Amino acid sequence: MPQMFSSNSSIRRMRICLWMGMTLATAFRSFAADPELAAAANHNLSIPKAVLGKPFLLSASIIPQSSAATSSGLAGKVVRFELFHDGVDLYEATDGLVVTKELPARRLLTTFPIVQADDSQVIIDFNKGMRRVSADYALSGSMAARDYVLEVPQSRVFDMQKQENFLVIRQSVQARSLGSSPDLEERYEIRYFLSPYLPSKTVGKEQPQVETRYARFFETAPVIEETTGRHSSKMARFDLSKPVDFYYSANTPKEYEQAVKDGILYWNRAFGKEVIRVQKAPEGVTAPDARFNLVQWVPWDGAGVAYADILLDPQTGESKHGQAYMTSVFAISGKARARAVLRMILETTGDKKSDKKEGDPKDPKLPVSVPFLEPSGACQINFGEFARQYAQGLEELLASDSLTDEAVLRVAQDYVREVAAHEVGHVLGLRHNFAGSLEGTLSHKELDDWFKAYLINKGLEGYTNKLSSASIMDYNPFKSSIFIGWKLRTSTNALPHDRNAIQWGYFDNKEVVEKKQLFGTDGDVGRYSDVSRFDYGVEPVVSAYGELSAALRSLPNTLIELFIAARAPRDPRDRIPLEQVNLNPKGSATAIANNFARILTWFRANARSVRIENQFDFIGELNEKERAQAHWKSLNEQVEHLGGLDRAAFSFLPLDLKLELKDEPKEVPAAEKISAEKLAAKVEKLLATPAYTNFVGLDEKKYSFTKDEKELIVKRSRRFFEEFEKEVVKLVCQRLEDAPRNLGFEATGSIGDEDLVAKLDRRVIDLARAVILAKEDDKHRLEGKYEKGIIQVVEFKYDDETRLAAAKALNDRTGSFRGWSVDAKSDLNKSLKDDVEGALNIGNLKEFKDASLSRPLREWYLKQQDILNLLPAKAR
Repeated sequence: MPQMFSSNSSIRRMRICLWMGMTLATAFRSFAADPELAAAANHNLSIPKAVLGKPFLLSASIIPQSSAATSSGLAGKVVRFELFHDGVDLYEATDGLVVTKELPARRLLTTFPIVQADDSQVIIDFNKGMRRVSADYALSGSMAARDYVLEVPQSRVFDMQKQENFLVIRQSVQARSLGSSPDLEERYEIRYFLSPYLPSKTVGKEQPQVETRYARFFETAPVIEETTGRHSSKMARFDLSKPVDFYYSANTPKEYEQAVKDGILYWNRAFGKEVIRVQKAPEGVTAPDARFNLVQWVPWDGAGVAYADILLDPQTGESKHGQAYMTSVFAISGKARARAVLRMILETTGDKKSDKKEGDPKDPKLPVSVPFLEPSGACQINFGEFARQYAQGLEELLASDSLTDEAVLRVAQDYVREVAAHEVGHVLGLRHNFAGSLEGTLSHKELDDWFKAYLINKGLEGYTNKLSSASIMDYNPFKSSIFIGWKLRTSTNALPHDRNAIQWGYFDNKEVVEKKQLFGTDGDVGRYSDVSRFDYGVEPVVSAYGELSAALRSLPNTLIELFIAARAPRDPRDRIPLEQVNLNPKGSATAIANNFARILTWFRANARSVRIENQFDFIGELNEKERAQAHWKSLNEQVEHLGGLDRAAFSFLPLDLKLELKDEPKEVPAAEKISAEKLAAKVEKLLATPAYTNFVGLDEKKYSFTKDEKELIVKRSRRFFEEFEKEVVKLVCQRLEDAPRNLGFEATGSIGDEDLVAKLDRRVIDLARAVILAKEDDKHRLEGKYEKGIIQVVEFKYDDETRLAAAKALNDRTGSFRGWSVDAKSDLNKSLKDDVEGALNIGNLKEFKDASLSRPLREWYLKQQDILNLLPAKAR
């Protein structure tokens, strides 16, 4: 999916609703001759006495009444009604929740007041009884989580009707959590589905844990097996003895109907036969609807994601129905629309580029629909992650001189194809596979070339046998998603992991296991450094370098787009004078530094790679050495592919480091050395190209910048890039503060003099020296007094925070061995001390007292002492 997907991107989360229930023997009681639950007057519930004590499936969705009324499925329960003199109790079946039935257990959920009763029925006030909302998602991973609830101070059942074999009850509620923000009340609709519980005749399948290394399905909530206490779950699968019917909502825009249909039907390729059928849903039918597998179109640009729910049989895992939500953020049907979505994304993330560190929990996320509830963990997305890659893709798209509205629509349709297929894959039971990109066959350069050809719809023949990812269940970056959507439209094959995962889950075909196909799902992100969302490429070091290079190339376009958004917003009342446009160099520099940090990650001995570990039959202490050697070999090969260490890690820095640069990388565009002057010149050049000479604003009208406006943009850009240069240096130094480089020793058992780590050590020392000692020109001098004499000192180029970070980068925690930087720090101490003492003429003074310096000079002097303290002189 575009990755967005799911759930959330933040992004929203994908909610999976699973059901736990009674034993097959009990549940197979026939309801054929029994009267049914029915709506009574005033939206009360009529319960025939004949069904008291019999099992029902109670499922529910919680639907926020703000932003967009999309749903999240809550954990379902198998329940029974029991009549007492003062009310009707609702009990949850204990099958699978207790280890033995010899010790009786009763799980009371609530008691309903009786409104009326006679010999045949009892009428209850469902609303007054349902004063709690389950706060448990079925995939919470905890048996105890099913008992968490939200309080409902006020509620109203406003609709109750029969839909096929379901009684659908709609309740408006105010809900609050006693454990989280107890003074906050949110408004929701709780939609309950009640139906007789008749377990599926399909035999359930427990996925072998030894095989989940290569593929995984969603599962029913774990149940406790009697006596042993073993927890077990069943895979989420549809019954293929009959067609699986999907519907797309009636409000789906006509230009995207075929794309949604194609995404749904894609999975027939993986099944190898026609399993899935698709048609348009009746007018007025919206998700969630227990009668339909529904792909619901949501006109909500701010969501930035799609997500899905499924309902399963508790005993067998058979999928009963599911829904996927497709948000309109992917519907960029023209240049103006693309520009509007780009602006929305940048505003939603809080700034032009996130200034958070990668993985920062404060990274922007999609507004959560149910703030009290913890995400299920099944399919959640960080909206910041999605937004950054999507914004970069849109910027590159809009920068094309040959771009037409027709091309943008084609991009959007193929994007929707990929997203729809991703979400339907979840409904079919598949979990994410963030390792799909590790089996791609299309290099970064090839993907760039394909995209250029794709926009003019020519020269695409040579790419038909290429793969950007082996799985549509990956979170693929923008161009990769479009490539997959294009392949889905123009070919008849399923992606290899999608095909084999379906064949494994539904037909027990072991090809995905025998071929050891790469797989990594949500829980593997962070565990494996090459299992990431929105990454691209087979080699993670090359991938990080490629993303760094792409971010630098697109930066001038980013700045121009910000001025376009100010000059031509969707509503003229939102227009901002260009001189008031605020630019954020720190946020842009963070994107560069984060990719630099990703490269450094692979020098750590504890960095794990699913691609490397997939070569080993087991992972443990007995093969730890062999795995380190494999990692070391891979790291060396990747750095060589990039043209050596200096190009891979330092060539982009705006510093004079006297690098040894080999040939440019062949598979990814080389990252140019950051130069404020050259980047500002590129902005000026771009403003003269057709893409920006006459541009379409967010209001779909044509505009052009005046000569004065262009001069302002170039001037502001030059200032931005000057600050950007310094911010990149600062953030790179800070990333080096915690960058252990112990992989070489773990792999070889020795410390090398000319291996990658040794070269990196030396280059870090060079960088620290260049940053700490660099001075401004003679025009930038600080003047003060020592006693009565006037003194001028040349100011250092980088601020104190940057220079301190450079000194801290030489700490003993990093590097190839404990004393790796002792000599370097001593030499730096001497050089800086000589500079300071020479500037203050200390050598010619009988006695120097810093207290005799005027305030500005004393502050300057003490700051240099802070740095010198981090660079102790070597003991003689």
